[in-house]
Amino acid sequence: MQRSSWRASAAAITFITFTGVLTADTPQAAPTFDAAVQALQDGRYAQAEALDRGMLAILEQSEPARSPRIATYLNNLAAVYSAEGKYAAAEEQYRKALEIWQQIPGHQPSIALALNNLGVLLRRRARYSEAETVDRQALNMLEASFGPDHEKTASALVNIGELYSLQGRLAEAQASFQRGLAIFEKTRGKNDPEISLALIGLAELDRKQEKNEAAQQLLERALAIVDQALGPMHPRAAPILSNLSAIYEQQHKYKEAEKSVHRAIAIFEKVGGPDHPDLAAALINLAAIDFDRHKYKQALELDRRALKINEATLGPVHPVIATSLNNLGAISFSLHHYPEAETLFQQALANWERSNWPNRTLIGDTLRNLGMVCERQRRNSDALEYYKRAIDVHEAVLGPNSPRLIADLEAYAVVARRVNDYAGAEKASVRALGIQVRNSLHP
Repeated sequence: MQRSSWRASAAAITFITFTGVLTADTPQAAPTFDAAVQALQDGRYAQAEALDRGMLAILEQSEPARSPRIATYLNNLAAVYSAEGKYAAAEEQYRKALEIWQQIPGHQPSIALALNNLGVLLRRRARYSEAETVDRQALNMLEASFGPDHEKTASALVNIGELYSLQGRLAEAQASFQRGLAIFEKTRGKNDPEISLALIGLAELDRKQEKNEAAQQLLERALAIVDQALGPMHPRAAPILSNLSAIYEQQHKYKEAEKSVHRAIAIFEKVGGPDHPDLAAALINLAAIDFDRHKYKQALELDRRALKINEATLGPVHPVIATSLNNLGAISFSLHHYPEAETLFQQALANWERSNWPNRTLIGDTLRNLGMVCERQRRNSDALEYYKRAIDVHEAVLGPNSPRLIADLEAYAVVARRVNDYAGAEKASVRALGIQVRNSLHP
């Protein structure tokens, strides 16, 4: 039975500074600006929001409506809203800032940085086509404004790499992450916290290719850098810890997995409160650990809590909603509640499709899960159909020699023998064995 993990968000959000001298009637803007940015970076979101909203109110009374200073605070308030999981409000402020800057000549760098931030937000809201358009525009403008080897260009490369990773475009994602990492290492050094974002992205690519040891090394490097530079309870550590727990869980290192995810949860709850979507990602990973240990009641409570958080933040149609529905189905299956499990898997499948999820690997996993439900209910023809669909999806996405196909093929072979299709069963079993051997020789 295949559960799905979900990564906590990691993105390069850019704060925009004033490019001109502050007017005499807003002398408090500079210290307020610095304090708001520092509060956000430290995870003090309520304080950052209050500071940005307060300065916006002052500027709207003292500045022209199309003031670039107002646009700056709109962008930075949007960054706070995004960090708080208030995605609709964040998008509104980003677009207001862009509208102002686009009407004033000479603000191409600010436009590029705001577009970079907007792309992150659109990705979080699963609007991948829009995100790609915005990300590409931001990257081109940043390269033109700052050069191809500037750290702001590196931030854009990391963000578009995250998008490519979600879309299953792993080679393009790797090229973007590696280029961004090289720029950060050159401009900031190999132990600067900024490089952690690229390391997280590269680790996720390794995880998707089932290279868990390599993923673990990258995440542990990122965590060591952040812990050393910012401290063990800094917000930047939380997504690393959450993602690292998922790797440990896959390796059956449950003690390490629990330690990492509990620390991540403590940070997320301290920074974002009990209803933040990044917290939900950590809850999903903790539920996976409980599921593996057959603690189904605890896993059920955690998955339901994560689903409630994500539905409130992201709405009813989103890939992470499909993830939670799939995982709840896995629990129902393990408790032998097969009709309930089938309903949840069907809901997950429909959600994957409606959310236009570009990476179809998890769709294949849900199809395999449906096959297992039908197999347990002796609905052999339905089981074979779902297993065949899972094989087709996984092969199309991951290639003909992916280890993920082994479980699909072996499950198909079991049901094929049950219906006396011995030739089909033998073909599937031989292919599964061949994939296993090839991967053992060339891991």
